[in-house]
Amino acid sequence: MWTDEQLRSQGWTDEQIAIHRSEETANINPASLVEQPSISQQSEPHFSETLGIPKANVKSTLDGLNMPAILMATLLVLVPFSLYSISNAEGKQGPSGENGASGMNGSDGSSFHLVTSIDTLPRCDSSINNQIFFIASEASFQVCQESIWAAIDLTGQSGTDGKDGLNGNNGTNGSNGTDGEDGQNGASGQNGADGSDGSDGNDGLSSLIVTRNEPSGANCPNGGTLVETGVDDNGDNSLSVSEVDSFVFVCDGVQGQDGANGADGADGADGADGSSTLTMMVARLSVAPSHLGCNGTGELLQQGMDNGAGNGIALNGALESGEVISSMLICTTFEVALVEDINPLGNSDPSNFVTINSTMYFTANNGTASGIWAYENGNISLAHSGSVLSLHAIGSQLMFLGQDASLDTEPYVFDPSNGTAWRIADVFPGGSGSFAAEFTLIDTTVFFSARDSNGVFDLWAYETLNFSVWKVEANIQPSWLIAVNSDLYFSAGPNNGNVELWKHETTTNTTFMVKDINPGVLSSSPQHLVLMGTTIYMSANAGTTHGTELYAYETTNNSTWLAADIRTGFASSSPSEIVVLGTQVYMKATSGTHFELWVYEGRNNTFWVVSDIQPTSGVNGPSDLTVHQYTVYFSANDGTTGEELWAHNSINGTTWQVIDLKPTGGAIGDIHVHEGHVYFSGEDNWDGRELWRLVFSKDVSFV
Repeated sequence: MWTDEQLRSQGWTDEQIAIHRSEETANINPASLVEQPSISQQSEPHFSETLGIPKANVKSTLDGLNMPAILMATLLVLVPFSLYSISNAEGKQGPSGENGASGMNGSDGSSFHLVTSIDTLPRCDSSINNQIFFIASEASFQVCQESIWAAIDLTGQSGTDGKDGLNGNNGTNGSNGTDGEDGQNGASGQNGADGSDGSDGNDGLSSLIVTRNEPSGANCPNGGTLVETGVDDNGDNSLSVSEVDSFVFVCDGVQGQDGANGADGADGADGADGSSTLTMMVARLSVAPSHLGCNGTGELLQQGMDNGAGNGIALNGALESGEVISSMLICTTFEVALVEDINPLGNSDPSNFVTINSTMYFTANNGTASGIWAYENGNISLAHSGSVLSLHAIGSQLMFLGQDASLDTEPYVFDPSNGTAWRIADVFPGGSGSFAAEFTLIDTTVFFSARDSNGVFDLWAYETLNFSVWKVEANIQPSWLIAVNSDLYFSAGPNNGNVELWKHETTTNTTFMVKDINPGVLSSSPQHLVLMGTTIYMSANAGTTHGTELYAYETTNNSTWLAADIRTGFASSSPSEIVVLGTQVYMKATSGTHFELWVYEGRNNTFWVVSDIQPTSGVNGPSDLTVHQYTVYFSANDGTTGEELWAHNSINGTTWQVIDLKPTGGAIGDIHVHEGHVYFSGEDNWDGRELWRLVFSKDVSFV
């Protein structure tokens, strides 16, 4: 035990020493000690040294001493120390408890991955939730969220700054000392004080994208670009060979025959707030400036660190001009080519183009047989022989107006899986025909217009599950059918009377006039119905002080308004060929002299003429308007080259002639987008009216 001099050297008073000696005499009986296993071989201080007992006397001191007695004796020794520390703030501080365990490392930041096309995306599940993939063939991004792939536009608004990370959890209490082991844990096993808060977890690792020139060889016959992605494991802002997780070759001179380019998706919702670091790689994808020479069809992919370089804002999750490290220009090029001369001796007249999965179907005549033709993987074949009109894709099947040997025209179904076709019903018995058309699918039911023996067109339905056919509403002359969720909207008027906007609700099985746009006995005659979100745009005449103009109907609140009065006064601009591109509505219309391409912007209710291709075009004007990505393709005649294929870019407002197939006019028509390319009917100087296509490819370079 310690001597009085040793205790006084520690600051004890004589009164404290006297109390301490009396407690030792009352509670410790050396005769009752028993021998315990020696732990003097351990490297840390022995409890005997802590109590001031020489190691040589440990064995005799421990003889006969049981565990409760040891603990009691130790507590009696520690009480004066506690009293002393309270009465004298300058006393020697007891040993500290072990530090609490460090907080867990923060999770890795999300990473970019790169694949060649949408078809090569991995399955979207919890293992890659919130991971972003760059699609090389489309120069676009997809994100995996809730087991669904969705397009994401990195040029969207920046998310708000993420909240500060939470402090690490408090460290756990130090374990009780065992038999005086390790004095650092407190004398004789007393619980150590709570450890201090663990340090914050390490920042997530950065995801890096590195591009290199690929020489001509086995990987790229004409050379190209090697794009490598991975996680910066060592945090040196450089992607080493051992850190590369995936790579892809973007080769020059290879046409984009892979998966179809999907239409531009709507901006995704802002992602959840996340943490950022100065070494985090951020990117942005934007339309390439015109001075880079892509004619508005290019995209600029830029990458850099979110470090605030160049007077930018650090850690804001957005790439700013001063932070850009590399810029990749992705230009879209195209080539016009004849797909096949289906009728070498004349015109095959391809039309009625529709797509089911990877196959495009259309009607044509090879000189000996007419019917439904199929185009897939560069091969064209006759799928069904017979008279086919008004061809529509209905799920995995085709519906059309067919004709039997008695020239009776009725609705038919063709199933490509087994090559069979059948008439669904003899709606108008006899030889006159029902002239069924405008087949429109809602869920598993197909709605269409057809006439029965009364000679008036009715609204009919065909159930694909049980093949039943029935009359939905009689004598209303339905036309311009369009599906809006589970409802069917169309133009109709009983017995050729007041033609207005009608609706059939499938949930209640009711049919009624939804809006009398031109109140009274006169008709508004809605035509060319198209859908933008929940709003229907159409050509109609409200019968007030306007002629036939562009009108809008909001399906959610049953409201109607004049969207664009292109030709003011009672005269009509007569909009037609109406299509939707993003927030814009494109149409053929006239301001009073001739028909041209016009556009209406839904965000600010403005409208303007897009181009004046031919000031004397009369009633001809643009036709077959078809949207592909952010470009409208159409047929037009400039008065010099005849009817040819034209295009208008909605980003930079440019309009140009794509190709001059024939000096006197290429007879362009029936334009259709299939797997990212534009197909159409046309003729040159050598072939009749055959199937042509506009094939797009990507040209990648660094700028």
